[in-house]
Amino acid sequence: MGGGPLNRNHISRRKFFFLSSAGTAMVLAACGPEQPAGTPEDTPAAPPGTAEGGPEVAPGEPIASEAEVPENSAFPFTDADTGQPAVLVHLSGGEFVAYSAVCTHQQCTVAYQEETQRLACPCHGSVFIPDQGAQVETGPAPSPLPEIEVEVRNGEVYRA
Repeated sequence: MGGGPLNRNHISRRKFFFLSSAGTAMVLAACGPEQPAGTPEDTPAAPPGTAEGGPEVAPGEPIASEAEVPENSAFPFTDADTGQPAVLVHLSGGEFVAYSAVCTHQQCTVAYQEETQRLACPCHGSVFIPDQGAQVETGPAPSPLPEIEVEVRNGEVYRA
């Protein structure tokens, strides 16, 4: 350590390193996402408001035949009233339920996961339970998926 006078504009290497590291961290944090990212297994969502290739179905029209939707699987369709994607789920035990496929968090399209028997949003990880009224199991979604009434007649599942 030198015995000379200190220069007022001088900054130690340690302080310089600390300040530049802190500044870099703040810049990187400001550029990051507002919401936590999903898991690597997530698949990209369809853009909000688009159907995944399912038929457009109005009230009173058939969505699919019972045979087209095996137990513990799902069938995508488009809600003719809203133009939004929807999903018909064949629950274990034979019951059919249908919901809007638009996540109540940020309107990404949810997908049915056969291995977990859940509807999952790939954008921020919300998970909905189809056999419990599409209640939110996990994630940032504020409410269940809206239900679409269905009924089974003569081997066909109709939108009520």
